[in-house]
Amino acid sequence: MNCKEVVGFRSVVKRAGRVVRSAAAIMVATATLATVLVSGDVQASSGVAIPPKQPWSFLGVFGQFDQAALKRGAQVAAQSCMACHSIKYIKFDQLRQLGFSELEVKALAEGAGRTKKDAMISSMDPVAAKESFGVVPPDLSLITKARKGYEDYVYGILTGYATESDMALANRVMADGQVTAEEAKEVASALLLDAHHPDKMAESLKRLIGGENFNRYFPGNFFAMPQPLMDGAVAYTDGTENSKVQLSRDVVTFLAWAAEPTQMERKALGIKVILYLVVLTIMLYAVKRRLWAKVH
Repeated sequence: MNCKEVVGFRSVVKRAGRVVRSAAAIMVATATLATVLVSGDVQASSGVAIPPKQPWSFLGVFGQFDQAALKRGAQVAAQSCMACHSIKYIKFDQLRQLGFSELEVKALAEGAGRTKKDAMISSMDPVAAKESFGVVPPDLSLITKARKGYEDYVYGILTGYATESDMALANRVMADGQVTAEEAKEVASALLLDAHHPDKMAESLKRLIGGENFNRYFPGNFFAMPQPLMDGAVAYTDGTENSKVQLSRDVVTFLAWAAEPTQMERKALGIKVILYLVVLTIMLYAVKRRLWAKVH
């Protein structure tokens, strides 16, 4: 092969590489656009508002749990959530992994009517729960992995209940028993209801005014659980503001840990394995170059 042929061959290879890269970029862009359009269609067709994504510190390969948030979340779970829900795969004694002292673990367990060796089982009788709410409250051990939307969904449920301003809006709109087009837009913006179905919207507003448990992120918007967290519901020992939003964020962080207590160890091991494989690949490539150099 002469010099001209070599140059020509290299030129063809470069052009082919550019074509492949362009095709790959188009495929990625098309897939991304399709995902966005499909997700938008699903949201519109299902009529269910999707909770906004939250910047959880523990997500991603290098994500880490906020230890202070974990402790606060465990406190919220033990003092509030366990009034109805169990977290059966976690024992109170495991909370020492989060930095609780033995005395603090004992106090949390006794406050829930348990001992530190017990699992975090609610003291509410399932039969009594079904009589009160119509359903048995689900176990929360895997709740952040068992629901579409994961942590964002659980956080959305905890913070998605109707506020006082929402109630005032519902009463004002339904004062004459009808929902106008302009009012439908206002309600849709505030409560994330479908403005294209004013009759269904009016029915939802009536149920909200009637005292039913409305939640903008729950499919169907109404369910048995009353709003579980309020501002000041749990007194934090570290002085952190105990607003409803903060309580919700902390308890979701704890529930994410409860769903997989070894998550950080798994990530650390995965990083070590990847680094090992990278080094091994480099070494094997160097050996291959050395061996085949003699052949050529």
